This record gives sequence, C-alpha cells and structure tokens, in this order.
Amino acid sequence: MKRVVGMLAGLAIAGYAAPAGAVDLYPDFSGDLGPIKWGGFVVAPAFGYETLHLNGSGSNLLGDPSGWRLGGEVGYDYQVNRFVLGAAADGFYTWYDGNGQKGDGLESRLFDFGTVRGRLGYTFGRFMVFGTGGYAFGDLEVKDNLAGVSDRQTLNGWTAGGGVEWAYNKNFILRTEIAHIVFDSSDFSSLPAGRQDLGADLDLFKIGLITKF
Repeated sequence: MKRVVGMLAGLAIAGYAAPAGAVDLYPDFSGDLGPIKWGGFVVAPAFGYETLHLNGSGSNLLGDPSGWRLGGEVGYDYQVNRFVLGAAADGFYTWYDGNGQKGDGLESRLFDFGTVRGRLGYTFGRFMVFGTGGYAFGDLEVKDNLAGVSDRQTLNGWTAGGGVEWAYNKNFILRTEIAHIVFDSSDFSSLPAGRQDLGADLDLFKIGLITKF
C-alpha cells in the first residue's frame, strides 16, 4: 500500500509542477480561454488535516485520531457534449494518531487510505459540477502498550462526494471538493474481549489546482 501511495503522490506532484515553469500562471479572461478541455488525464496533488471518527464497541476506549495526510489523485475524464465521465484513484499517507481515553496505554493510528471512484460532471462556461463515489480502504492499527500487543487491519468501505471545478487558465483547473468516507468495522485483537469491534468514518475537504493533459 505504501508503494502505491508513494507512486500516486509522485505522479501527482510531477504532473502539477512540470508545466508550471513553462506557462503563464495568471488566470485567463473568459474571451481568451477558448474551448475548455475537460477531458484527458488528471493529476492532482493534495494534502490536509482531518480527524478520523471511530465507531463500534471499541471506540469508547479510544480518542479519535487526527493529523495530516499527503498524497494525490490520478484519473481520466472523457467529455461527451456537456457531460464528463471519469474514473479516479487517490492514495494518501497519513499521520492520524490518537490515544486511549483513560490513559490505559491504548493508541490508534491510520497509516494510509485511498479510494477508487467514478465521476460524473456537467459543464457550463468555465465551470463544471460533479459527483463522485466508489470504493475506499484504509490501514488502521491499534496498540495496547501496557500488554505489548498490537493489531493492524485493512478496513474496506465506500465514499461519496462532489464538487466544483473552474477553469483557471488553459493549463490549470481550480477544484473544490467534499467527500465522506465510511470504513466498515473489523475486530482488533489488541482491544479487550467484547470491545474489539472498530470502524471509522472521515470527512474530507479538498481544494487545489489540477492539470489535465
């Protein structure tokens, strides 16, 4: 998983940075923009700070982990008249850490997460509104430092969201997006018997410049 996250992040950062030195970064006037290219390959680096909300019988023993994420998205969009159909995958390495609620030596950490999604958009002028949804996964670890045991599980789930894109100029598009991720619960052996069920959900807000080519 870490290799996949690293690859996505590297592709996104490279695709974002490479054209930046060779193009005008100022926004174009609408009259100078010409036909907007909504289709093509998409790369988008992203980072943010969030709180992962734990649920299930074991969640009362743990504080919600929070921290930074770093990664990016790759995908492809295909335009049919005003409609845009696409597929996207993103991956993030995360520093979401949390402690037990009662000083009992428990710790939790989400190491990474990602999604594989479909996208459907509708364009008007230099704007596009879109919805997105699909499969989500994340690697969650729970440690009991007093007992010296830990358990790490890959949680599966789903994601849904939407956003708006605005053609900043001929090379870059400004995107704002919100997404909700739900991870199904799993049993963690490092938690006490009868309190081992643990799942999570996550709300993301993403804003940034993307490029399509």
